[in-house]
Amino acid sequence: MHPFTKYSSESIARLGERKLLEKIRLWLGKSSPPAPHGMGDDTAILPIEPNQFNLITTDTLAYKCHFNDTVKPEQAGAKLVKRNLSDIAAMGGTPSSAVISLFLPPTLRLDWLSAFYAGIRDEAIGSNIKIVGGDLCETKDFLGGQLTLWGNARRPVTRTGANSGDFIYVSGTLGGSNCGKHLDFTPRLAEGKWLAEQPGVHSMIDITDGLMKDLPALIPPTCVASLSIKSLPISEAAETLSAEDDQSATQHALSDGEDYELLFTLSNTCDSKLFHKKWSERFEIPITRIGEMMEDLNQNQPRRIINLDTGHELEELGGYEHFRAS
Repeated sequence: MHPFTKYSSESIARLGERKLLEKIRLWLGKSSPPAPHGMGDDTAILPIEPNQFNLITTDTLAYKCHFNDTVKPEQAGAKLVKRNLSDIAAMGGTPSSAVISLFLPPTLRLDWLSAFYAGIRDEAIGSNIKIVGGDLCETKDFLGGQLTLWGNARRPVTRTGANSGDFIYVSGTLGGSNCGKHLDFTPRLAEGKWLAEQPGVHSMIDITDGLMKDLPALIPPTCVASLSIKSLPISEAAETLSAEDDQSATQHALSDGEDYELLFTLSNTCDSKLFHKKWSERFEIPITRIGEMMEDLNQNQPRRIINLDTGHELEELGGYEHFRAS
């Protein structure tokens, strides 16, 4: 759905900021509590959880970058929320409250914005998030939004806890996100929280820019990630794309990005069979062991990834990187 209109009677310009904020409160419904715990004051007052680590993350959604006219506004709104939820999931956390800042041209269609907020509202209610405030900014021709999400965790799992000998795991399947998964995905909140409860899980990240781009963040400075290419859980969408372009399904799995799956490391002292059994009893999506962290004898180039099957270093295969010239 195209977001803009040339008719002022259909646009947000006919309301002005004050009435638009009243509309937003209605659109958000039960996902937005009354002030002072929600919209309506200079800042929101949030309850403090005892015996918890506070988490905070923020992410952006931009028109013609993260969505276009083929995407329903409800899907775009939901994606803005889910991108942040995936970050909380990667820490093993539970989301709580959020603020949203939107950048809106006056020509934006009112019905488009209403549907966009419906996507935010439904995702927020489904994930038990309270939308407690935000900001509106008038722009000339840019449409986008930024959501900042708070959460908490009893044992946050960071990117930097991996050790030599740790096994590398991934949830779900990889590749082909442009076939629809970049919109229709489920943040792995329950899975991330369960993993954080397992003492053998040393590090974790969600795959947003592609396995080859995100895995180096988990590699200790003195280690190399040894990746079993033949073990990669390749999605059906990646196979479909491979039949349509000049990239293999493996390349898609390594570099497409926006998988929103969890990539984590597990101590090699853990009983992996028991770990798999406990996981499968609780979750339907699979986990796959795809490699191992190993001591790197060549530390001139830290955080390398090598092919476990051949011993050769894997060259960079793409993945998304902001501001990089193609």
